[in-house]
Amino acid sequence: MKPVLNALTLVMISAGLSGCGYLFGEDGYFRDRGSDYRTAVVEPRMTVPTELNSKPIGDLLPVPGQRGVATGEGKFELPRPQGLNVAADFSEYSMQQNGGERWLQAQRAPTALWPQVRQFLSEYRVPVAAESSTLGEMETDWLAFDQNADNPLMRRLLPAVGENRRTDGQEQRFRIRVEPGVQSGSSEIKVLHMQRSQGSDRSEWPSVSDNSNLERALLAELETFLSQAGELDSAALSTVDEAPANRRSTLDQDGAGNPVLNMSTDFNRAWAAVGQALAKADVQIADINRSAGVYYVNPEQSAEENKPGFFGRLFGRDAKPEQDSAQRTLVRLTPVGNRIQVTVEDSIDTSTDSSQARELLRRIHDNLN
Repeated sequence: MKPVLNALTLVMISAGLSGCGYLFGEDGYFRDRGSDYRTAVVEPRMTVPTELNSKPIGDLLPVPGQRGVATGEGKFELPRPQGLNVAADFSEYSMQQNGGERWLQAQRAPTALWPQVRQFLSEYRVPVAAESSTLGEMETDWLAFDQNADNPLMRRLLPAVGENRRTDGQEQRFRIRVEPGVQSGSSEIKVLHMQRSQGSDRSEWPSVSDNSNLERALLAELETFLSQAGELDSAALSTVDEAPANRRSTLDQDGAGNPVLNMSTDFNRAWAAVGQALAKADVQIADINRSAGVYYVNPEQSAEENKPGFFGRLFGRDAKPEQDSAQRTLVRLTPVGNRIQVTVEDSIDTSTDSSQARELLRRIHDNLN
């Protein structure tokens, strides 16, 4: 029975190959229709009878640029699509939360956002006790709900204090940090709240906010202010040297001289960002192990290469596992302190090459920023 089936398979393949012209040729059913638009005819506009009312609506699908007759000479290059216009109801700012951590996501670089946060504190008449442009931090002075009742920020935050929480005899302060976001040109604003009794000498910032409701309320006020503020004259408010650093990832070396990529973020966002960067760099991801923090990649092979063809997919002919595993390289993410360290490790069958590891980390780094 098996020889008969093999013979029938060969007959079907031969018949299919002989009929490729019928299926995939110029006049075939599956012919390439990519150039059909060149033969399109521009029809005249529809005329509405005079006894009917009409309302002109213009072209729904206008053709940008100059239009001309195709000559057919040379290779035609499809122009790149134009950027989409931002809708009127689109907001550049959004509240984000991951577990107990929350932040304000901004689609602006820290250099443009830093002066606007300054302007927010100035307009709300909040005194700044300390600030560091290197760290991108601003610390407010101590404020009290009872003694600073006329302060606009205190009035806005008072409803968010929560039930069964004292405000009399207590003073509050906030630390606002502007950090570069994971994606290029984005930022993250984080707020930390601290409370103490008036006259207390407590000065160390807590690891988490003393009142998460006030933290959330201040972020909401920032979101509203920044959404309505629009563009500020950044040149008048700050200079490049006064703005926080706009890179969240750096290429460094460890103690042994091996190249490493340091990312100042948590593991979840670093894992997603590295995966997106590998895809942008056209590096084939063969397998993943998220619990171990490892991407198995083939640096010498693009994501589009080595895909099975039509008949390969039809008959299930894929790449041999032993050939695929021999080319795999490990991109490992390791939490180190308050950052994530990305390293490249070779497989068992290949020798260590720091230049190749550095090149792969550079490709990841370039597609992160």
